[in-house]
Amino acid sequence: MLAIEVNFLTGRYVATAHNDRESSEWPPHPARLFSALVASWAEAGEDDAEREVLEWMEALPPPSLGASDVDPRKVVSYFVPVNDTRVISGSWYERCHQKLNELEDQFEAELELSGGELTKKAERTRNKIQKVLDVDSQVSNVGTTSTESALDMLPDVRGKQERHFPSVTPRDARVTFVWVGAHLSVAVRSSLDDLLSRVTRLGHSSSLVSCRIVDDSPSLNWTSGSGSHVLRCTGPGQLTALEERYKQHQAIKPRSLPFDAVRYSDVSVAADIPVQLRPDTVGDWIVFEFLLKSQSRRFPSTRAVEVATTMRGAVMSHAEDPIPEGLSGHQSDGAPTLEPHVAFLPLSYVGFEHSDGRIMGLAMSLPVSLEDESRRAALRAIGRWEQEAESNPLVLAFGSAGILQLQRRSGPIDLVTIRPERWRKPSLRWVSALPIALPTHPGPLGRGSAAARAKAWKRAEQAVAASCRHVGLPEPIHIEVSLDPFIRGARPAADFPPFCQRGRDGKPVARRLVHAALVFDQPVVGPLVLGAGRFLGLGLMRPIDDSATMENARDVNG
Repeated sequence: MLAIEVNFLTGRYVATAHNDRESSEWPPHPARLFSALVASWAEAGEDDAEREVLEWMEALPPPSLGASDVDPRKVVSYFVPVNDTRVISGSWYERCHQKLNELEDQFEAELELSGGELTKKAERTRNKIQKVLDVDSQVSNVGTTSTESALDMLPDVRGKQERHFPSVTPRDARVTFVWVGAHLSVAVRSSLDDLLSRVTRLGHSSSLVSCRIVDDSPSLNWTSGSGSHVLRCTGPGQLTALEERYKQHQAIKPRSLPFDAVRYSDVSVAADIPVQLRPDTVGDWIVFEFLLKSQSRRFPSTRAVEVATTMRGAVMSHAEDPIPEGLSGHQSDGAPTLEPHVAFLPLSYVGFEHSDGRIMGLAMSLPVSLEDESRRAALRAIGRWEQEAESNPLVLAFGSAGILQLQRRSGPIDLVTIRPERWRKPSLRWVSALPIALPTHPGPLGRGSAAARAKAWKRAEQAVAASCRHVGLPEPIHIEVSLDPFIRGARPAADFPPFCQRGRDGKPVARRLVHAALVFDQPVVGPLVLGAGRFLGLGLMRPIDDSATMENARDVNG
């Protein structure tokens, strides 16, 4: 086993996601760690033994990672003066690089002809090399620049470019990369130790680290092979590819990191929770944030089904035919699938003092049991949609009701409401953020005699219990149902438009909507979605702190 521990000395990690300049990268990608090792090797003189270690390491399979949850820092814009290319331009560097290569070849040839003796001709060539390397003359000589042009070079006058420095603060300021099947010889370990001891940063220059080999593996919560998270890893030839890229950018021009894209799953969701208390709705989330606060306020949670249906239609329109059953939710004959499939879950702002229930984003939920063909089809559809949009936000059109702009978020997410961990935290107590569409009609809940109403409410509780069993959970030890919400910001069930589904006879069937508060005898890990409308977000449940009582849960709603 090879285990490398990276400790963040400042308690935070500053690195930009490779596919979103305004998002943080978390966990650190294996290819980034490898690049830091390569930089350590190059700066120390490119030792041959260390090169062999790097070539051995690049060919290892993707590692597993142990990384804690993080608190992302709010991303703000900084406007930085643009480097004045008139002082030393990129073309000047290119000319110098070419000239330097020619002089070095000439110097080596002259030494070879002289049998290694430093002749006067070789000495003149060496002096020319030193002159090319001297940049002082490029910035200190007085030239013919006008006063106006000279003033333009000052930072206060130069144009400014918007920059972002996203960062996260991990709960545990260390990450461990583990290659379980790797076997280290004494020589390899010694060389790798030396390399790691010289690594001073990972990501931005302010992200200071210390690295070391450890003998004990921590709990690993990021594993390769499946999932919706893509981490950049290495493969054979990575070192050579980095060397070739360096020849092109020379640490001056913009650069990109070569990598192999590897799918990872975050399995940090309480490994000690019994399997039977993980519902079928547990899986990977692909999260989209709604942009422009003024627009998102137009979409209260009462429009959740409309938003989810529109999102589903947009994804389906970019999927290749034939669309797999796990993505479409329908069998080849048009009948609903009997297996868990992709769900579209609007995420509403609930559970906080000033929550107003508006929809802040949406998650595409890919259940754990989803077959690979359907998972790939979903990811390709999103990728095709994003390619079509180029660098612009994705758009959902609602006719005369306007549009929604959205953007896929990866890595740590600033907006608390749309963080997956907010909805998947293991808990004994759960309340509905969106009302549950009962699979069977309980009868009139607000009409008839007291006895008739009591029976109807009892049937509603039984329908909620059946919904729990349907997703693989035991019945809760306590169920409370209501037309009013149990959490601040959620909207009463009566505010939602009728939710209809096709019945067995082909005719539409209106589902009764109710809110519910549940208590289980053991923690249940989320996300938890219940009822007949769970694939369009109805019945999305929110975990409540285990110390809260049912009365406390109601008090949250005022």
